[in-house]
Amino acid sequence: MQPYTHTRLFFLLLLIAFMVACATTATAPDPQAGPETKTAPLPQKPLARPGPALARDDFNRLAALLDQPLFWEQDQKNPGKLDADELVLLGVGSRRQAYVNEKGAFTLLFQQIVAGMKEMRRRESVALELNQGRPTLVFNDFTKASALDQKIVRHITAAARIIEKIHAEQLGAEGYRACIPQGDMPSRALFRRNQTPWCVAPATENDPFCNACPTFPARLSGLYPAALQAEKNWCDKLAKLPAAKTLLDPFTRVEEDGQGGLLAVPYTQAYGKDMKQIAAELKAAAQSITEGEEAFKAYLLAAAKAFENNIWGPADEAWAAMNASNSRWYLRIAPDEVYFEPCNRKAGFHVSFARIDPDSLYWQKKLTPMRQDMEQRLADLIGKTYKARQVSVHMPDFIAMVLNAGDARSPLGATIGQSLPNWGKVAQEGRGRTVVMSNLYTDADSRAIRRAQAESLLSKESMQRYTNDKRLGLLDIILHEITHNFGPHSDYTIDGKPPSEVFGGAMATVLEELKAQTGALFFVDFLREKSLLSKEEAEQVYLHSIVWAFGHISRGMFSAENRPKPYSQLAAIQMGVLSRAGAIEWSTDELAANGRDRGRFHIHFDKVPAALADLMKQVGQIKASGDKEAAKKLVDEYVTGEGSSLMHQTQVADRILRFPKASFVYSVGL
Repeated sequence: MQPYTHTRLFFLLLLIAFMVACATTATAPDPQAGPETKTAPLPQKPLARPGPALARDDFNRLAALLDQPLFWEQDQKNPGKLDADELVLLGVGSRRQAYVNEKGAFTLLFQQIVAGMKEMRRRESVALELNQGRPTLVFNDFTKASALDQKIVRHITAAARIIEKIHAEQLGAEGYRACIPQGDMPSRALFRRNQTPWCVAPATENDPFCNACPTFPARLSGLYPAALQAEKNWCDKLAKLPAAKTLLDPFTRVEEDGQGGLLAVPYTQAYGKDMKQIAAELKAAAQSITEGEEAFKAYLLAAAKAFENNIWGPADEAWAAMNASNSRWYLRIAPDEVYFEPCNRKAGFHVSFARIDPDSLYWQKKLTPMRQDMEQRLADLIGKTYKARQVSVHMPDFIAMVLNAGDARSPLGATIGQSLPNWGKVAQEGRGRTVVMSNLYTDADSRAIRRAQAESLLSKESMQRYTNDKRLGLLDIILHEITHNFGPHSDYTIDGKPPSEVFGGAMATVLEELKAQTGALFFVDFLREKSLLSKEEAEQVYLHSIVWAFGHISRGMFSAENRPKPYSQLAAIQMGVLSRAGAIEWSTDELAANGRDRGRFHIHFDKVPAALADLMKQVGQIKASGDKEAAKKLVDEYVTGEGSSLMHQTQVADRILRFPKASFVYSVGL
């Protein structure tokens, strides 16, 4: 290798300077980020980190890519850190003094080169994050719709853009838009898709270099003070404070009071200007309706009022009064789900906007007369710790999505079933609405990938029960959502305390989702008994749910912040229980249905109903009695304990993650 000349050093410095400048230059306003508003200020205390250290392999690989005569020979002195005497200069005549001075310290040139290497490493991670998603289109054409419908769509989409901004603030991300390097389109795309600079895909969510910002901001919620989040087990500490009930109210943001304490700030104060703009858009949509759609208009006005006063009960009442019979539209615009934030207590703002799918009526007619029977069947199974109550939950509406925004717009995948609200009188009395999103994952690519994933993990015999039947494919989703309203639900109290206080927010969430999904499969046999499903159709639904479980297991059990992933953990528990009952059998030597992958699961369908009934009884009793120790024992056993080996997570992840996950993109023609 030739010695470095002053000319080469000059051009290298120009390159590094350009990269550093890119890493600190603000981007132009995002044309799809919503109406022009002032960017929220960065938190008062700097949350950026100096950047993760390069591993030895990355250092040597990137040095070669940048044509630098640098090699990290060994890593013995301070593991994970490059020491000056571990650096070897390549070639003949390379001047060591350009990189290490006479005092044995790295020079500015060396530090600039490493900064460029880190930036290259970051951009590699960003590309890997994005490539784990497969853009999947949801398109709705309103160009030939009535002028009224076009007005409604314009106002709802305008409100949705503002919801995106509020939710980014809730996520703690809004202030970081400006840190994305100018011209760095992949990082900009990551921020838009994830609504944050942080990575969420399985292969990169724990990668310290995966960040849309070269300043590597720490992942902190925007709903609690940064200082509080720096403490260990801070969610548990917050829940034990005397003012915990007020501080953990779902419709507030926790802030420092300036005197060393904490206060709960209502959403209408924390996000007041934006919420007023949303209210104005909803009112405008309502005012454009001059005849018909009375139920939809009533909800628009009630929701607008809630965005002005932070009182959501009346809006829930108006929303529950809508159904497939009295409106062509489906809209939920409110703060609802809590899964997105560390303590699982605060409601995330979201929008789900859709048109009613006429297929709703099939399962509504079949299941509506059986609601009370289903509640009683579950109560009988649980036993004396739970008494059946009168339920009047709406049967699911099928909806064709127009758009999702805020907490409803997932970076990867999408919610395809939902039951709301989570709090208040409507929830307590079982009068909420359950919906199933019928036009998601129905494209040819999604169907082909799902089948290929199943064939890589299941036996040929099991795959004989695989189906693309829309009616059956959606049944376990429908049953999951309505089961939220049966048995000890999210608003059920034990000794006057809700589940979030009894079990803790994260555990309460896992248990509720485990109850709903296990209940969904428990009721499959109930429907077979009632002659609504044949034996073959029941087995097809079981298989559909098991393939769904594979997908969630592949994503890991915990987030990058070590928070439980509710669906992944419930899937692990179900797979473990079914395996121990002999309903699912893993064979290491047998080929999967695709004829290529060695090691596969075989489903013994005749053993599935009894295993599910046993698990449903256990979960129901835990929730009804508030048995925190039993809950912990159940979850730990199958998520991290001895039973965790039964889900074969390594093999499942390897085969599921060969395929990029759907990343839904929405287009509305007007």
